Amino acid sequence: MAFYTDAMANYEFDLLIAGAGPAGCTLALNLAGKGYRIAIIEKDIFPRHKICGDALSGKVLNVMQRIPGDVYNDFLQNLNKIPSWGIRFIAPNQHEIDVPFLLTREEDQPAPGYVCKRNDFDHFMFSKLRDFSNIKIFEGERLTEVVTQPGHVIAKTGNHEFHGKVIAGADGVHSTVRKFLQNTKVDHKHFCIGIRGYYENVSGLHPENYIELIFLKRLLPGYFWIFPSTEGLVNAGFGMMQHRIGKRRENLTHILDDIIANDPLIAPRFTHAKLKSKTEAHTLPLGTYRLNRSGHRFILLGDAAFLVDPFSGEGIGNAMASGEIAASVLEQNFKTNDFSAEGLKTYDTRILRRFSQEFKTMSIMQRLAGSARLFNLVVNKARKNKEVSELLSAMFTNEDVMKKLTRPGFYARLLFK
Repeated sequence: MAFYTDAMANYEFDLLIAGAGPAGCTLALNLAGKGYRIAIIEKDIFPRHKICGDALSGKVLNVMQRIPGDVYNDFLQNLNKIPSWGIRFIAPNQHEIDVPFLLTREEDQPAPGYVCKRNDFDHFMFSKLRDFSNIKIFEGERLTEVVTQPGHVIAKTGNHEFHGKVIAGADGVHSTVRKFLQNTKVDHKHFCIGIRGYYENVSGLHPENYIELIFLKRLLPGYFWIFPSTEGLVNAGFGMMQHRIGKRRENLTHILDDIIANDPLIAPRFTHAKLKSKTEAHTLPLGTYRLNRSGHRFILLGDAAFLVDPFSGEGIGNAMASGEIAASVLEQNFKTNDFSAEGLKTYDTRILRRFSQEFKTMSIMQRLAGSARLFNLVVNKARKNKEVSELLSAMFTNEDVMKKLTRPGFYARLLFK
């Protein structure tokens, strides 16, 4: 079968990527110069709307710098964003700590983190795909079925049938690839729900655009966030465990409105604020869920692979890291032409090596945050203990520091040192 012609109903590729978000784009861009025939199958048409907190952590920037070409420099020079130099944690007892992302800074150094509207960031990454003739983009194509055959995988949409040697499911929390090739049923305790809106005239923002995580008792182990954004706006909202919302049977918009109007810590900062968008909610699949992220002729990336940090809600950086890992692994599989479940196990091994200890650590942090008393203790320790402060910063900046700080015995030192 030929590579691609407009008149054809069926297409033949080496790699099918379902989803053109950060995970799928990172995978494609890392393999773009290798000559593989790559299809991007995306249900939306870009620029698309995406609900998010909009914070781009140092993890995002680290992966972006390793993508071949000018992606990182183009991001720095051309994308509409604001720099963020740190993070502010506010405990349930209202004690706060400001943690800079960098302990030392050089003149003209790029910021270690940014806030950029997710619609703009996703469109930026997506636009980079158009530079490569071996990447074919199919927008507005919603997957309806995915099946594996002895020699290939078939992905069907309402219009076309795509054949590939392997498929990467980067198609989000409700992944069609995962549904058809793994059929996992996940307990609600592994999901968080986030809701946000854009506001103007919010007061009390940090002069260096620190992002703020405010741990209100009613939301624990979730938090309320205030992220300074572009155009003088603030992205504000909260995240809450899905099973807790279900028990309370509360309306998320009502909770958000009530916090902004009546919470003694939040309300004074929104006295003159005006909502400039509708409030919208989204689901976050947490890394607390264990699943096989690969199988016969498929791998799962990003939200489809449950890679959201269970404490911070970090998702974009982890998604992009999974795309980077997938590119490295698949390049070897293309050399051996082995896309069996056994042949793709290396992807699971690499993902676990990268994330397992971090997720264990952040899962413990999540449980600590479920108790106002214990999380007050964590923040108090961070105010006095450099190691704890570094951990809180490293969640958003540096995976190498995370590995160092989450070695055995860390929590004994955290709570009792």
